[in-house]
Amino acid sequence: MAKKSKRIEMHNKEILSKVNSETLRLWNKYKIDMSLRELSEKTIAGYQNDLESWWIYIYKNQGNQCVIDLTEDDITEFLYFCKTEGNNSRRMRRRMASISAFYKFLRKKKLISENPMEFMDRPKKDTDIITQTFLTLEQVQQMRKVLQEFVDNADTAYRKHRALQYQCYALFSLSTMARVNAVANTRWEQIDFDERVVNDVVEKEGYIVTLYFSEEVKSLLLNLQKYREDNHISDKGYVFIGYADGEYDKVTNGTLNSWCHSIGEMIGVPTLHAHDFRHSSATLLKQQGMELEDISTLLNHSGTDVTKKFYIREDKKKIAENKDKFSF
Repeated sequence: MAKKSKRIEMHNKEILSKVNSETLRLWNKYKIDMSLRELSEKTIAGYQNDLESWWIYIYKNQGNQCVIDLTEDDITEFLYFCKTEGNNSRRMRRRMASISAFYKFLRKKKLISENPMEFMDRPKKDTDIITQTFLTLEQVQQMRKVLQEFVDNADTAYRKHRALQYQCYALFSLSTMARVNAVANTRWEQIDFDERVVNDVVEKEGYIVTLYFSEEVKSLLLNLQKYREDNHISDKGYVFIGYADGEYDKVTNGTLNSWCHSIGEMIGVPTLHAHDFRHSSATLLKQQGMELEDISTLLNHSGTDVTKKFYIREDKKKIAENKDKFSF
């Protein structure tokens, strides 16, 4: 397990008031952009904390330059300082991701020609090991059966609602191949039941995507919606909700991962992780003949390279059978 990182100076009100004015102007533009992309206040605050510690270092050690005037060596110097001060690999990756996202925005606005962080390798130590699980078609059928039994056997309104959410969440995730953040952000008003799509969903890093779901999932969504109406459950417009402090609100990513783990336990797959629904669906669609380009589009990937490398598991039995057709 990674050791807790030493804290770098993150907030010094006096120094922050003296940070390069152009840097602060660019930050405000970036902050507005993140708000328009509907990133949460917590996420934006996290980016700001990471960047402020960087600006303080620039002020103290690098002549208070504007961030667009820094070189790759300048940034490396700051990161090396953080490492020598005790930041572990996990914390270093977070810092690098925050700086990279800021530069990515500046490049999008054509204020810089390239993102200097693109040339820096990220630390690999202290990474949580997550077993990548690909559900088979038989396991998906088992999951359908088990989740329906979970719904049928619920003996209170609370348990019934929880079971309906588990059922809807699992098959919605499998059908749409949505990332966990997109699932958490899905609202009823975004759903077009006639076309079976979810429009304008906020996904990773605030990107807006369209999700496509099956007739089966359409029926489950309508069933969940009706149950809430009949039982006067206020969901604040969100499809998936969690209960805390005496009321329901938008579900957190952590809660969805917890639901996924519970579903995995139900079907004898304790390693099941929320992202595995994406991998599993992509592989099952490929095995049934869907074109890689279409799968990549459904996954909202920018190209097929990532889809093929990380999301499609090779059917080794099929490869072996095909090989046996040829001899020399």
